Amino acid sequence: SYTINGLSGLNLEIRASFHTTANNENYTIDNILVTGTASAPNEPPVLTTTGNQVYCPGTAMPVVETVSLTDTDDTTAFAVAIQISSGYINGEDLLTLTGTHPSITASWSAVEGKLTLTGPATLAAFESAISNVEYSSSAPNPSGSRDFSITVGDANFLPTTGHYYEYVDAIGITWTAANAAASARTYFGLQGYLATLTSQVEADFSGSQALGVGWIGGSDAATEGVWLWGTGPESGTNFWNGTAGGSSPNFAFWNTGEPNQSGDEDYAHITHPNVNPNGSWNDLTNTGAASGNYQPQGYVVEYGGMPSDPVLSITGTSTIRMDDVSPTASNPAPLTVYC
Repeated sequence: SYTINGLSGLNLEIRASFHTTANNENYTIDNILVTGTASAPNEPPVLTTTGNQVYCPGTAMPVVETVSLTDTDDTTAFAVAIQISSGYINGEDLLTLTGTHPSITASWSAVEGKLTLTGPATLAAFESAISNVEYSSSAPNPSGSRDFSITVGDANFLPTTGHYYEYVDAIGITWTAANAAASARTYFGLQGYLATLTSQVEADFSGSQALGVGWIGGSDAATEGVWLWGTGPESGTNFWNGTAGGSSPNFAFWNTGEPNQSGDEDYAHITHPNVNPNGSWNDLTNTGAASGNYQPQGYVVEYGGMPSDPVLSITGTSTIRMDDVSPTASNPAPLTVYC
């Protein structure tokens, strides 16, 4: 008998090798019995945060007031992302890791408004680092509010949908290939799909903060001029009828003059950052252009809302308000004034 631990995958291949010394030697292998015990599924981590503060102009302040990161079967994590999920102003807002954290590297993405903390490091080390992430604004009198999402892993979390979004670089990928690739991705057990953007908040978040030209889940390939979401929980939902002069039964964010059906363009993508307004949509053929602003550069994957998805607690949120210290119906918690 032979025992081996730690196997993973879907197939088991058994090979037997023999060395013969005579022409009349014969070997027979039969009655091979393979038994195994499946390991317990890896439990996702649990992250909780608090933070409801008022910003003091000209200062830097912690994004969270408290943080707890636990995991029943792991003591380490590989990454945590802190993102300004709403209210973000590129060129003014900034997230910075302060203090000394030898096992963690911080990387700021101005396009996404996201600071990624990369390990591997212990959960306690990540807790310390998250507590030391500070927000600042270069504006003399910033206004509005900033919502923050703190997520184990590096996907972007949008509180208004409760979904996660990920931009995947893949220069020249077709829409059909991107659709298949997105459907093959998972995030802590959540099923991936090409993003379906059903509100301006969602379009701004996963559109204007995407890192390049990205395919999304819209298509009119089935019936010309009838644009449907073809992926995710919104699969089959009609979101646009006609070309540029058409109309939406709910929400669409086409760029000016789009969709224009210029050469059998049946698939939706987010426009290049060089094309305004940022995050708006354009129709392309399955392959897109060979180069330039209309060459596919990747695709946007959305996670959340599928029937088989697990319930996760991998994201905490917090808020910093700039010029309003009064609690609201949607955010009634007591405020911490930082000045």
